[in-house]
Amino acid sequence: MQTTGHGACGQTLPNTHLVHSGPHRATVGHRSGTISAQDLPSITNRLDGYGTFQCRRFRAQIFKAHPQLASGFAHIYEDIAKTKGYVVANQNLSALDARLKIRDFNCSSDSVQLKRFADYQASRCRHFAARYGYVLKSYQLCSQLAERYTLEPPTPKEQGVFSPCIRRMESERWWRKKLFTLQRRTIEAVARDIGLVSQYAAPYSSMISQSIRQDQKSRNDHYLSNTFIQNDEGQKYSLKELAELSVSNPAIRRGELMTRIKGFEMVAEHLGHIGEFYTLTAPSKMHARFKRNGKANPKYDGTTPIEAHQHLNQLFQCIRAKLHREGIFVYGIRVVEPNHDGTPHWHLLLFMPEQHRRTVRQIFSEYSLKEDGQERGASKHRFKAVGIDREKGSAAGYIAKYIAKNIDGAHIDYDLDGSDSKAAAAAIDSWASTWGIRQFQFIGGPSVTVWRELRRLASPHSDLLKNAKPDDSALMQAMIAADASEWAAYVMVMGGPILRKKDRPIQPLYSETECVDEETGELFEDNLGAYGDPIASRVIGLQSDGHQFISRFRKWTLIGSDSLEREGRTSEARATESEQQAGFANELRRDANGIGAADPTRLPWTRVNNCTRVQANEITI
Repeated sequence: MQTTGHGACGQTLPNTHLVHSGPHRATVGHRSGTISAQDLPSITNRLDGYGTFQCRRFRAQIFKAHPQLASGFAHIYEDIAKTKGYVVANQNLSALDARLKIRDFNCSSDSVQLKRFADYQASRCRHFAARYGYVLKSYQLCSQLAERYTLEPPTPKEQGVFSPCIRRMESERWWRKKLFTLQRRTIEAVARDIGLVSQYAAPYSSMISQSIRQDQKSRNDHYLSNTFIQNDEGQKYSLKELAELSVSNPAIRRGELMTRIKGFEMVAEHLGHIGEFYTLTAPSKMHARFKRNGKANPKYDGTTPIEAHQHLNQLFQCIRAKLHREGIFVYGIRVVEPNHDGTPHWHLLLFMPEQHRRTVRQIFSEYSLKEDGQERGASKHRFKAVGIDREKGSAAGYIAKYIAKNIDGAHIDYDLDGSDSKAAAAAIDSWASTWGIRQFQFIGGPSVTVWRELRRLASPHSDLLKNAKPDDSALMQAMIAADASEWAAYVMVMGGPILRKKDRPIQPLYSETECVDEETGELFEDNLGAYGDPIASRVIGLQSDGHQFISRFRKWTLIGSDSLEREGRTSEARATESEQQAGFANELRRDANGIGAADPTRLPWTRVNNCTRVQANEITI
């Protein structure tokens, strides 16, 4: 018979890494991510048979502090109490509670509480700045405050210049953004550890995370719909309109990715190269759950998805460095996607000369087994290689399903695990957003920024492009390829798939900002960011053969919806104005989608006030 174990109910206990050992399909309330205050008593009461009165109070306090996880916590508590006793169950619950509390910040705080906490911490930083000034002392105190909550303070860009960093930490917005990211990742890490992310619960990401992501996207949509942008000629459009015309639109993003992949495949065929499809998987200790039954992996060491991704990234850096030492250069694309429990794995579609196939496979295999390479199944699962057989299908077709699955699930009904493609895509989007993982990364090839600027420049000159000659400049040939969406031709005009960036014939042209008038010492405030540091240089065109070509002529300014209301505009008046501006719509769409430009003969506007003037050449054929 167990002792009462009151200490387990009310005192601090060792932060042991106990997790739920069995498959757990969360309750309907938990899966929705909306546990209300009315649900908590029923969750608490189902455990009344375990422990003492103090234990019941202890459980109720923790469930109240973390309502989104209460149902999952109760299920785990019950399972542990049945097999190991309520004292161990109390210890596990206390450890989970401790993970969700970082000093006086509760990661389960609602948005109002988080904003209030961010306001308070920002005010403390403002107090430091008011007392000591924007100097090293204030920076150190503000940084120590951020580090107390495991937040990384900003790093000075210039030696001895601390003002921009301090001003960031004085901002409630900076604290709120950092705390929100910390909150999402901590909650998701706990949810993953206790079995709420798996094939038997919610694959890829928890329902809590998906609910938070849906709310975030809804807020973003509201902001974009109610924030407008106006150029120097008085044209106004909502940010949502522009987002729909850019790679923020999943359909456009998917189309551009597939265009580039297909183009790489055509380049490989032209050069006589072969395609290889590789999969890299993390060691078993980084996987939380078994896929076959949803049970906890006894080897799991608490590695988070972002840590596992960083492991694979470092692994690939070592592989790539080894390949370069061997004189082997590959090109293609990397796709990162989650396993059922949120652990990332990599897919790589790479092209290379056929004589390098064996060496490349050997190097990948060797490096993938450097850590825990002797464990069971490592040689089978860590690295998988499949050669692309053109007679059976194209490389682009082979990877298309992975692209669709990781964007919006379009054109496929079910993913490889049998889940609905749209639901799987939403879960993967939540996973990538929560952990800050970049899903797609091209390897080798020329700049996509140059490609987009070429499309912007090409649109007003379609008639001239039709009369282009084979011996025209590289810029003209590249513009023709970009305008026709021929990535393969663009790659070859730019020097092939493996040429170094600095050696490419066409380079992006960036604005040059002046923050201080050298004669008077006056600050150009328009060239300073919200925190007092210089605004980053922005792409304004292209340069080639010593010539500069401006592709961005307009100066755009953000206007909130409240500003429009102050101008006394009614919705009816806006509709009338929209009709009057219809003639400008095509030009704006070209600007937003990177496939148009204004009249190249007029004096160019950059997007930054008081920029150093750039001498722009008129495009001639």
